[in-house]
Amino acid sequence: MIAARRIETAVPWIVALACVSLWTRAAVAAEAVEEYRLKAAFVSKFAGFVEWPAETWKGASAPILICVLGENPFGSALDQAISGKTIQDRKLAVRYVTSARQTGGCQIVFVSASERKRFRSILKDLPATGVLTVSDADSFTEEGGIIDLPLEDDKIGIVINLDAAERARLHISSKLLGLARIVRK
Repeated sequence: MIAARRIETAVPWIVALACVSLWTRAAVAAEAVEEYRLKAAFVSKFAGFVEWPAETWKGASAPILICVLGENPFGSALDQAISGKTIQDRKLAVRYVTSARQTGGCQIVFVSASERKRFRSILKDLPATGVLTVSDADSFTEEGGIIDLPLEDDKIGIVINLDAAERARLHISSKLLGLARIVRK
C-alpha cells in the first residue's frame, strides 16, 4: 500500500520532468534550426564576396555549386537559401556528397563537423585552387580551411584563414574581411 502511494505521488513528477525534458529538447532543436538557417544564408552569400580564378568555371553559364560534405546540418535551409538566386550572373546550386572526390566542379565546399577527424585529408584531397572551404567546426581554419562559422555568445562569427584563401587563389572582398576575424597559418 505504501509503495502504491509512492508511485501515485511520483507519477505527476515523472510526467512533469518528461514534459520539461521534451520542451527543452524542442527549444534546443528550434535554436539549432535557426542557427543553421542563418549559416545557410551566410554560405550562400559568400559567393558574392569571392573572386575565383578564371579556370574555375566550365563556361559563362556554369552555376556556383555549393557542396555539403558529410552529414547535412542544414536540413532544407541551404536549398531554400539558394532557391532562385543568382550571384555574379550565375545560378546557385547545391550538391550533397560523402567524400572529397565527389566535389569536382564545386566552388564552395561546406565541410560538416561530422568530418572533423578527417579535415586534413579532406582538405588535401580537394583541388588546390578555386575552392572556398567553409565549416562551422572548431579548428577548421587552423587545419587549413578558409572560412569558419563558429557560434560565439549566441552569434555566428566569421573566421577567415587568409593564407588558405591565397593558396586557393581566391580573392575575398574587403567587405567580408571587415566582418571577419582574420587568421594566418
